[in-house]
Amino acid sequence: MSRLARHILHVARFVLEARTALSVGSGGADGVYDHPIARDANGLPTIPGTSLAGVLRHLWANDHGTRSGDSLFGYQRRDRGDASRLEVAACALHDSRGQPVEGLLLDSSPRGRLRADWLLSAAAKTREDPSFRDRVRLNHRGAAIKTGKFDRGLLAAGHRFSGELRLWSEIPNDPDWSKLLGLLADPRLRLGGATRAGMGAMALVSLHAGSFDLRNPENSAAFQKLKPGLGDTAGLAALDLAKLPPSGVTARALTIQLVPRDFWRIGQGDESLGRAGKTPDLLPKLEPFVTWEREQARAVAGTRYALVPGSSVKGALAHRAAFHWNALNDRFADDPTVDVTTWDKSEHCPGVKEIFGYAKDRDTASGRSRDATGQAGHLCIDDAHIEIAAQDRERRIQAMIHNSIDRFTGGARNRMLFTEELLYRCPIPLRITLFPGIDKAEATARRALARAIRDLCEGRLALGAGVTKGHGSFTGAPDETARNWLQEQGEDWT
Repeated sequence: MSRLARHILHVARFVLEARTALSVGSGGADGVYDHPIARDANGLPTIPGTSLAGVLRHLWANDHGTRSGDSLFGYQRRDRGDASRLEVAACALHDSRGQPVEGLLLDSSPRGRLRADWLLSAAAKTREDPSFRDRVRLNHRGAAIKTGKFDRGLLAAGHRFSGELRLWSEIPNDPDWSKLLGLLADPRLRLGGATRAGMGAMALVSLHAGSFDLRNPENSAAFQKLKPGLGDTAGLAALDLAKLPPSGVTARALTIQLVPRDFWRIGQGDESLGRAGKTPDLLPKLEPFVTWEREQARAVAGTRYALVPGSSVKGALAHRAAFHWNALNDRFADDPTVDVTTWDKSEHCPGVKEIFGYAKDRDTASGRSRDATGQAGHLCIDDAHIEIAAQDRERRIQAMIHNSIDRFTGGARNRMLFTEELLYRCPIPLRITLFPGIDKAEATARRALARAIRDLCEGRLALGAGVTKGHGSFTGAPDETARNWLQEQGEDWT
């Protein structure tokens, strides 16, 4: 069909909220941090249109095939190609009043708005003092692998963005348009980096759409009356999010309530949870979480929450799954054919690579990165934010003193007396999303994962710091979906 025949323009303006921390990278290191986040001309975090378009295209190709994706999103192959029917605008960050920030803030009045609005001010300050996550990949000895230690910038969970989609079509009720809008509410929609480690989960808050036949004078006039702002929805109809067409591809969400047996601490923070007196030397990792009033759609300045990164749980499960995969395949440490000194779960364990994915890296045979391959994992573990009420802090937050004794004097060694802040019996709501591709994985790999989850729920797999001192041991209560999946893999839950 000729591009000239596409005279109907479908327009949608939407609001997305980050359910977990968002890390849409700028594409390179800035000399201080490895993965800074993308920002607009005002220094505020943004979601580039290319990032959203790429994720939508990937989901569309998974559901409808590559050829259908080429027809909708365009393609270029040597002397053939076609422009994309879809136009995707960059998503603008919301201020505390729920309004997207658009345009270059140059004069004194908007700049005053940037400083006066607490949400925008906090987001702008992260340019000089960014929020980030420390990431590390461990080997079989529990030490960091070479080049496996890095950090990733992020925007706190709860921030909202406004965006716009436009689709050129030949028919008024284009089925591709309704399916495309359904992807905005799809649970598989995750933006930015580290999505399989819990980041980038998005939720659709509102959606307004309209269709305009530009050959019709009335429709053309109605389109011209649309205001250009992403937050301006006059002339567009509000859609019921519950009635958006599902993609037909279902993902299983396993919910497990982890109950600590005593103390736990994950990560290293820089702020105490509120105990009086001297600040402990070792602190839990805390992150802010933006919440919104439902009626007035205003952001509320909340407290910082104790963070359980999805990457912490994912790494522990991957190591334990590698152990079970090796055991199920009769591969043990005393096997003379296995050199355990060079063993790495991410490179030498096919079961872990198939379930958890692996990074695209330089091909070892040719030495060229263009020949390298990578694969996204078939599961995702969301971050968890633990809120501790003020009346429970004295009971839930405990400080433990550690020291090391000098064997000659019987006193504490120099610099070996320190205090650790721990959380006591604070439950963790763990959410593991299994994508449909996991059903095609090797049965042994799926069973290894099921056994690793069972170890976590039965207290045989600890999380966080101080596991050798007894910290981080949990018991878990899987929901019905989790119990059914474990049973399907041959691990009955009683």
